Amino acid sequence: MKQLTPKEKKKLGYRLTTSDRREINFANTKALLEKEYGKKLSDMQVRYLEKGYRYQLIYDIETSDFNPYQNFIICYVAHMRDIVTGKTKKYRYSITPKEIQKAVNATNFDFDRVLLQELSKLIKSADHVVGHFSTKFDNNYFTSRCLMSNQPELIPDWKTVDAGDTWRMMKTQMKAPRNTLNNLILQATGSSQKTFVDLKYWYTIKFPKSKNWKKAMNYIVDHCVKDVEMTEKSLKKIEKFCSIGGSSF
Repeated sequence: MKQLTPKEKKKLGYRLTTSDRREINFANTKALLEKEYGKKLSDMQVRYLEKGYRYQLIYDIETSDFNPYQNFIICYVAHMRDIVTGKTKKYRYSITPKEIQKAVNATNFDFDRVLLQELSKLIKSADHVVGHFSTKFDNNYFTSRCLMSNQPELIPDWKTVDAGDTWRMMKTQMKAPRNTLNNLILQATGSSQKTFVDLKYWYTIKFPKSKNWKKAMNYIVDHCVKDVEMTEKSLKKIEKFCSIGGSSF
């Protein structure tokens, strides 16, 4: 005997289970969203869009130290994912010797002042911001640096941008010795691009006149690029079975 679908059960007046109601509500939401966007949507797209997440920013920062006081963001790499079209735009920004010298001359040492402004534009233009351990580090570091550089207006207002975290997804749904990005990408894809954090490059960034400054910056940016690529790949693998909701940025 053919098993009735939830919609068929409802039409015949049968008693509906919680699962039936959930499936009917999801189907109705999907139909409304497909009408709104004029195209067929996957279930994953519907899950994001029903939360109001069309533009998802996947990003990572590299910093001169874990303490934002008297330290700074060296660079960021970000991918803006359009949930409707499936297209991704890539962005990156790193501080320059000129910006460092300008800050030194002003005796404020806010080497990342312009970087914070550029990153803020991206964060505020997104609906959902995701990183690995970003709700514990990247987002918080950005907020602290905005305050310390006297640019509080760069911080998104409460509940205007939501924050997700592949670290939290991994911690909740997966099992690993440590919930690192390296372990996540290994489980999600079977291989890793993770590069070693060679601290000599991070220390060199504080000395823009060093002959190795450019080499150091290139290494750090490449490290950041790889982290974002791995975060995005992992996210697309695990989002189907994880909660995608988040707290306010």
